[in-house]
Amino acid sequence: MSGQRRVLAQARTVLAARSGASARTAGDTGYLIYLVFLTVVLVAVPAAVSIVRGVAQPQVLAALDSPGSYRVVAVVAALLAATALLLGRTRGAVVPSPFLTEFLVGSDLPRNSTLRRAFMATATVLAGSVVTVAGLVIGARIVGGEAASVSMVLVVFGFLAFAIVLAVLWLMGQGLPRRITVTLAVAVIAAGPLAGSDGVLWVTPGGWLAVLWQSLGAGTPVWWPAIALALSLLSLLAVPALLNNLRGSEIMAQSRRWQSIGTLVQTGDIAGASGALRDPPTRGRRIRIPLAGPLPWAILRRDLAAVCRFPLRIAVGSLALVSAGWLTATTSTAPDGLTWLTALAGASIGYLAVGVYCDGLRNAAENAGPGSMYGRSALTMIGCHSLLPCVAALAFGGLGVLVAGASGTAFPWWLLLAVFIVLVRVLDSAKGPMPITLLLPVPTPLGDVSILNAIVWQADALLIIVAVAGGLTVNFHAHGLGAAVWLALAAVGVAAGALRRIRALGA
Repeated sequence: MSGQRRVLAQARTVLAARSGASARTAGDTGYLIYLVFLTVVLVAVPAAVSIVRGVAQPQVLAALDSPGSYRVVAVVAALLAATALLLGRTRGAVVPSPFLTEFLVGSDLPRNSTLRRAFMATATVLAGSVVTVAGLVIGARIVGGEAASVSMVLVVFGFLAFAIVLAVLWLMGQGLPRRITVTLAVAVIAAGPLAGSDGVLWVTPGGWLAVLWQSLGAGTPVWWPAIALALSLLSLLAVPALLNNLRGSEIMAQSRRWQSIGTLVQTGDIAGASGALRDPPTRGRRIRIPLAGPLPWAILRRDLAAVCRFPLRIAVGSLALVSAGWLTATTSTAPDGLTWLTALAGASIGYLAVGVYCDGLRNAAENAGPGSMYGRSALTMIGCHSLLPCVAALAFGGLGVLVAGASGTAFPWWLLLAVFIVLVRVLDSAKGPMPITLLLPVPTPLGDVSILNAIVWQADALLIIVAVAGGLTVNFHAHGLGAAVWLALAAVGVAAGALRRIRALGA
């Protein structure tokens, strides 16, 4: 064992020298501390204060203290556990650089020694993020006039312990076979509606967290859930075995994939980066895709057969569309402090979710040019490929509106909103590669801010959705027809912009 530790220490010395960490001077360290200090003071603290003040509104605090809020916490905790299991197959809890993977993971050293630090770093970041969320909520309750109590401390500790359990589940999803992780995740998702029932709360970490949350409103500390969550930290004992179970080939594949994704993001190719996240299809190889009949009908069937080759992706996207419709419909009945949150979340989730049905749309835009292999114009092909996302948005989002049981005006509003979302998708798919001029330096007293140009260019569609769709959804329940007219005019403007881009692609 001492020999392995000596070899590992020497290997880390080589890695530190290769990364330049050993050559860092005192001035470099001081500048790094100065940069972190400015970021915390100028960005993190004002953002935290704004969030706390927003959550501290009486309507929001009333929603957080509602009798059924702890059940929502249990359901969300179950969904987070399923997400951690599924995420491990795409981006595991331990993804070192390709060089480190080849240098250390490929050696004869045990992986529980070479990868322990990487897992600890991931678990620390995850725990810090979860505890920050809990701290913001607790801070809002204190700002709202509630006195600090032992229950608040127990809730923060509960969030910390649950975050560690999530990290272990994340590592488990990375190491176990895909069939097992998917089965476990589907079982957790299927049992999600039961996670908030009183009988299940006693036996799951998410249920223990929900009981701690419930104790905030009661004002009396409940110790046994905190003790149970503390005992759940014994799951860390399985980490060495899970690390040793990781296969070097899978670690290298994820490492290379995420290195290429980072490179694509730095160059502004967000579409390429998102495409690199997708696994090759394994189903539907024998599905026949006839191209007979009218062109729109043939392309619709072809796009539908293509998306069916990714069943899990389509299932998640469809559920997200249902959630988007539900959030949009419940905006009218949400408390005043939550209307903007539900409206923006519904519009944003709807835009992101409909993207799983836009593969054909993106392919048509990428292959648009003066000469088409199908003998059709770029406008015709993009228009035909827009049918499937439009049908999906109308159907699944409309189902979410019906589930919400909102007023009669909510369904027509979603129909108009779904068409607008698809038009924004068309606008985004037809914008082509990012102009190189946006990457030219923009010197300012604060440094080079050329990255802001690239960010705005990449996120223009999402900004339109947030500003127009989200903003008008809030105003619709107050102004009705006026907001609908403005959304229709915005849709016409987006359609005109998309038409101009499509003609530029086909020129």
